[in-house]
Amino acid sequence: MRAEWQQAERAARAALATGADTASLAAALFEPVAGSLSNFAWHVSVPGQDRFVRYARAGNEQLGADLHAEGEILRLVAQAGIAPRVVRCDPAARLLVTQWIASAKGDPCAAGRDQTIRRVAPMLHRLHELKPPPGTRVVDFAVQVRRLEAVLPAEAARPALAACAAEVLSQLGPGRVNALCHHDVHAQNLVTDSAGRLWLVDWEYAGLGDSVFDLASCASQLRLSAAGTGLLCDQYIRAGGTVEPARLDRARWAFDYVQWLWYRGLLASATPGPDAVEAARRAERIERDLQARASGVLRCNNP
Repeated sequence: MRAEWQQAERAARAALATGADTASLAAALFEPVAGSLSNFAWHVSVPGQDRFVRYARAGNEQLGADLHAEGEILRLVAQAGIAPRVVRCDPAARLLVTQWIASAKGDPCAAGRDQTIRRVAPMLHRLHELKPPPGTRVVDFAVQVRRLEAVLPAEAARPALAACAAEVLSQLGPGRVNALCHHDVHAQNLVTDSAGRLWLVDWEYAGLGDSVFDLASCASQLRLSAAGTGLLCDQYIRAGGTVEPARLDRARWAFDYVQWLWYRGLLASATPGPDAVEAARRAERIERDLQARASGVLRCNNP
């Protein structure tokens, strides 16, 4: 186990020990949950308690995470049956403990990508129809772009992509911040339990936003084809939502640009090792894809 995981586990155990509802977990076996580049997570069980424990990396807030907002939103979406039940949310300790959802074997798309789309689309519409808690933070992608560009190392800047992003966001407009959104819909955050029920986890980027970005997140991170994206739109509309395919296409490019900025920002402070290598690999793939699509999204030219 790498030193940073050992340090994180010690911190998580110490934080668990301070709460009556989690103290019994502090001395239990921690089984690492791999996959995240921005958090440490474990499956932790004791008699009568089967839990997911997450300890957030320092600096996540600079990349758009909001642990305080996550706690308030989690309580609402858990009550709605979209997310697992919250056991303890302690932003000051960077600790989150929820009910553990034992996933079915394989990834969420194992039963077929089309079937996954047909299940995710109505779940997203149900989320977007929820009444947000008072004071829910607003997630504006234009603001997020400016924030992430401001901390981007000079050598990583790509002026042509930045110019295209500014035009895309201008075309999307200031607009439609009217729905509770997850903002990070990807395969690892879609958990299908042994009974076949779908859950959405990891809400640290959630907030009041434009629902088109949840659809863009899903289309991008599940790498949907044009046919898959069309099915996503159809199923979302069938569930009662509205979406404009051309606007979704722009939002998908903008979402990918934010992803690229996020990975480049993570790399600026990452400890050398496998996670940094993976972040660099993802950033390079997204950059190539953005450049290939830029000329079509708004007739932007990126050499």
